[in-house]
Parts: sequence; structure tokens; C-alpha cells
Amino acid sequence: MTTPGSIRKPAAHTIAVLSVSSAEEDHFLLQDIFSTPRRTLYPDLAFTMTARSTISAAKSVLQQGRIAIVICEHDLASGSWKELLDFADRLPAPPPVIVTSRGADERMWAEVLNLGGYHVLARPFNNEEVIRTVTSAWSLWQHQFRFQAERTRRAGGNAA
Repeated sequence: MTTPGSIRKPAAHTIAVLSVSSAEEDHFLLQDIFSTPRRTLYPDLAFTMTARSTISAAKSVLQQGRIAIVICEHDLASGSWKELLDFADRLPAPPPVIVTSRGADERMWAEVLNLGGYHVLARPFNNEEVIRTVTSAWSLWQHQFRFQAERTRRAGGNAA
């Protein structure tokens, strides 16, 4: 018998995350974090994650659809997180780029933020920090995307 407390309400929003890392372990850890129910500021959120190990594969995913958040390893053999950030910035609804690193320090933070990255996550991952950072970045992305859509709608209405 199902009790009212055991019925799980479907998520109202799904955050599409792209994980870019040459370390399979990073993908598994992030998938585990995203698939475990957590308390967040947004209890009706769910996460989907796409994993890629190269910059070129990540670009292909970004071109195909609406990825809300990119989590990219700092030290990729296949290219630079900066290249991916530059590519993402040219998309119609550019997703925030979060950089991960085992050696996250003040210099890296300054570089990422000054170049337009959203945040730096230290590895090993802290579950709560990952969820907090991703939901915060998603909230910003939602706000910017809605603002751009509204501005486009208004501009189209004024031209008629």
C-alpha cells in the first residue's frame, strides 16, 4: 500500500548538465551526486547528465540542444576549458561553465572568474557544494534565458 508520504512528485524542472572530463571517475561521482535525492532550495528539480571526455565531443553535445550547465575539468589533454567556455559563450543560451580541479587555488579562481567562468569546484567533490553550485548556476541561466526571450519577444512586438 502506498502512503501519501511515499509518493514521489515528478520534477517540475530538469537541469541538463554536461560533464567534460577525461577521468571516468568524475562522471561516475557526479552522476551519483545528481541521482541521489537531496535537499535543495528547489525541491522540484531533477538532474540529467551527459558525459564526454573531449572538448570536441562536448562541443557536439552543446550544438545539439539546451544544456543548462557545463562542468569541465581544468586539465584536459584534448583541449582547454577556455576553448569550451569560448564556444559556449557563442550559443543562443550560453550555459554557465563550472571548472573542476584537484589543485583549485586563488590564482585558478581568479583566472576562471576573470575569463567568464561561473565557479570552480575542488576535487574530490563535496556533494552539497556541487548541488548548491549547479542549482545556483541553473537559476542564473534560467533568469538570463527568460530575460533574453522576453526582450526578443518585446522587440518583435514593437516592430509590428
